Amino acid sequence: MTELETAIAENRAAVEEFMATAQSLGASAWTRPRAEGAWTPAQIVEHIVLAYEYSGDVVKGTATGGVPRLFRPLLRRLVVDSTLRAGKFTRKGKAPAVFRPSDTPAAKSELLDRLHRAVAAFESALRSNHPEARHNVNHPAFGVVPTVNYVRLQAIHARHHRAQLS
Repeated sequence: MTELETAIAENRAAVEEFMATAQSLGASAWTRPRAEGAWTPAQIVEHIVLAYEYSGDVVKGTATGGVPRLFRPLLRRLVVDSTLRAGKFTRKGKAPAVFRPSDTPAAKSELLDRLHRAVAAFESALRSNHPEARHNVNHPAFGVVPTVNYVRLQAIHARHHRAQLS
């Protein structure tokens, strides 16, 4: 198995754990924030959906938004590199607008189905031999990131939010 396929498998396992935890939540827990001002489990799932939909676009080279190129190496070191080194997020931050869930997310079954489709599309883009996915992805906020590292970052992100659902 290649290093990329190993990372894809690890990401898939993280997403499956996330989805199983989300599926296990009762109706009352689904819409109850974890704390004052925190997202509900429904909003956390929608956030993960948005992240995987965007990640598929990143891999295909069609993602929009981002930051000026000058700032990308700094953001890559502060966010990507430090997260990969630690194996977890090392700083708390507010999600960029593109990843913020709605105030009234969809039903659990709809969001979990959407997440399943987004992850499948992400994996398909990674395996497509699209020029952007072969060795590196060009992220609008982080700049050039090795594809394997980008996939590992997604797995860390899914596990981070799975812990918030538990």
